[in-house]
Amino acid sequence: MLESFLIALLCAGLAALTAVFLNPLIVYVAYKKNILDKPNFRKLQKRPVPVLGGMSVYMAMLIGMAAGNFFYPAGELFIAFVAISIMFYVGLLDDIVGLSAVSKFIFQIAVISFLWFFGYRLDNLHGLFGIYQLPQWCSYLLSLIAGVGLLNALNMIDGVDGLASGLGIFTCTLCGLFFVRHGNPLMALVAVVVVGSLIPFFICNVFSHKYKMFIGDSGSLILGTVAYLFCCEMLKAKTYYPLDNYMISMLLTIYAIPVFDTLRVMGVRIFHKTSPFKADKKHLHHIFVSLGMPHFAITFTILLLAVAILVVNYLFTWCKWSPSWHLVVTLLVDILFVWGAYIVLRYIELHHPNTFFRLRAHSRLRMAKPIRYYNAFQSYLDGKLMRRFRKRKHD
Repeated sequence: MLESFLIALLCAGLAALTAVFLNPLIVYVAYKKNILDKPNFRKLQKRPVPVLGGMSVYMAMLIGMAAGNFFYPAGELFIAFVAISIMFYVGLLDDIVGLSAVSKFIFQIAVISFLWFFGYRLDNLHGLFGIYQLPQWCSYLLSLIAGVGLLNALNMIDGVDGLASGLGIFTCTLCGLFFVRHGNPLMALVAVVVVGSLIPFFICNVFSHKYKMFIGDSGSLILGTVAYLFCCEMLKAKTYYPLDNYMISMLLTIYAIPVFDTLRVMGVRIFHKTSPFKADKKHLHHIFVSLGMPHFAITFTILLLAVAILVVNYLFTWCKWSPSWHLVVTLLVDILFVWGAYIVLRYIELHHPNTFFRLRAHSRLRMAKPIRYYNAFQSYLDGKLMRRFRKRKHD
């Protein structure tokens, strides 16, 4: 197990170095070719920003996973990487030329069907409602709903700097720990490589001005595909520990923020008789934006919320309820945290504006000092990156 852990760290380090090397070059190409996300009434940035961050993540993953083939039988991850590659190119097309929601939806169904056919399927409920192995038609339907749902959830959550990549780091770390504990070194390697690929992008996305870029649909669709693969592999794992009896609840806990935020937003859109895929400003991060919080503070707050959900749901496992009752409690906790935070703040904003303005003023006052440190770190980082890039260009 120690050897597998060291191999995973080596591949993740290689992926991270690849991303560090590529990020300035990708930003340069994006500006040169005008592949930029331009501000509009819905966007939160004030200037055009390169939108090729997904390319950095994809190339770093490619190098890291290719290195893993020197230590594990080649081809075991071929099907998974084909699916990741397809979704990357679909997202890249959407970032560059734009694709309709219907086109993306068709590609998503095709990719999940492709993965299901080659064995990446949700076919075991681990005793939930007394059900274990699912029939094939039911497995396909569940896989399709969960897979397409995860792809769209992680795509739609990408709204402020560092949020999609931060949640990706958080969820992949948890899944990687699960695979390590259950003796699945190959999927643990994938999880660690994804984390290694995301960290350099996260730093550029959150802390840098000159090398700032967005992860785009190409990156968020990669994260959605990886999330579906991890869910399939986790449901295949044998029950070794007491927590394994609550596998469905565990997955809903790990992906609570993107899943339940997307369910609420799409439900509201359908209720108002608009397309569930029509962009608006009803996501969880938008209510924090209206409070005047900077992006890095919003990301940090939502990640703290994800940790709180994880801790509360973990504490409930000590009650040793049945998987069905634990699922009910998990759903209530997730809804209370994810929906409750938005609904309460939105209610105060609409019905008690004076209180909301006081919250906004308090938020800005509390964030004044951290913002000074944040800006200082941005300046330091930009200076280091610029000197390194200029030196490499000169050489």
